[in-house]
Amino acid sequence: MKHASSTKNARGVVIARTSLCFSFVFVLLLMFYLLYVHMHHVKVVGVFPYISRLGGQVQIFERQKSSPCSTSSNCETVYPTPIAESKDKVTIVLMGYERSRAKNYRKLFARYLSMPETVDRVIFIWNNLEKPPPAVPEEVTLIRAEKNNMMNRYILAHGMSNVDALLTIDDDVLLDENLLRCMLAEFRENSDSIIGLDARHVDTDNGNYMSKDAKLAGSATVSIGKTMLMHRKFHVLASKADEALRNAALKGAVCESCDDLVVSAIVSNYTKTGPVVLRSDVWPFVRYALPAPGGVSNKPNWYGKKGRRSTCLRWLMKHFDVDELFKPKKVQNELRCVAAKSAPVLRPWSLTS
Repeated sequence: MKHASSTKNARGVVIARTSLCFSFVFVLLLMFYLLYVHMHHVKVVGVFPYISRLGGQVQIFERQKSSPCSTSSNCETVYPTPIAESKDKVTIVLMGYERSRAKNYRKLFARYLSMPETVDRVIFIWNNLEKPPPAVPEEVTLIRAEKNNMMNRYILAHGMSNVDALLTIDDDVLLDENLLRCMLAEFRENSDSIIGLDARHVDTDNGNYMSKDAKLAGSATVSIGKTMLMHRKFHVLASKADEALRNAALKGAVCESCDDLVVSAIVSNYTKTGPVVLRSDVWPFVRYALPAPGGVSNKPNWYGKKGRRSTCLRWLMKHFDVDELFKPKKVQNELRCVAAKSAPVLRPWSLTS
């Protein structure tokens, strides 16, 4: 009994010491956080709350370098809600082909139609010439394409939009309204750039497509077509592009299913400006993946030096004959949106570039 009592006492001492250590570490982390906020003059003046499907609260912040700050300091101001002005709205452009994704379409229509303060109109382009489209709500503008061309989402919708902001979204992804408004805030400041969520890099020396996310600052040269927000004028530009470009994404063509790279080249060649890609630390909470049977990016020969993406890029670089076509370009006044889970605590590293 004495041995058992001694063991119990020893365990109690270990637990007490462990708790003390954890408390000490917590205090140190809290002091570090307060020091960080003080040194970097981070001013939190408002939140844009969202209750995630995971049960935690996620706050999305628009941020910008504060003025007056020296060039060596990293001052930031987090702006209050609303993230975008109330007059800012977007036209959602969806495109479909597979009737097996009818359940996706129902979810997408219902969700985007429930955002009247942010979404001005939903346009659905049906690319399947052999089968009729699934049921479409009367509030959705339906366009039945005359040709099965992936470029249709950049060519056919601009005449139906009441606003300048057109957001093309794949039919296997759903964006939360907070994320849409975050993208609109970026669009308001950088309407001459493509606003995206997924950065990729092009090796301009050999035209190789880097499938991994472009992590280094300034290394984003393209934003993939999963979510691309751009000005209506670029859709008009794509519709007036030469026939070789408009047909480059057709089945069997050099850029088959790489329409996003084609339109990125068209915009980059026109504006001489690179894409603006939002931070990705928030996506697990405000961008949801839907089933994607038959997705093209899951097929073989898509990535790599000899993959279809790289082959398309090399053809585009040759077509435009512009050395700077896919080089990273500085975007002025770039804004960011960051997120913090479990309000109101902000993670310091969420506020760094």
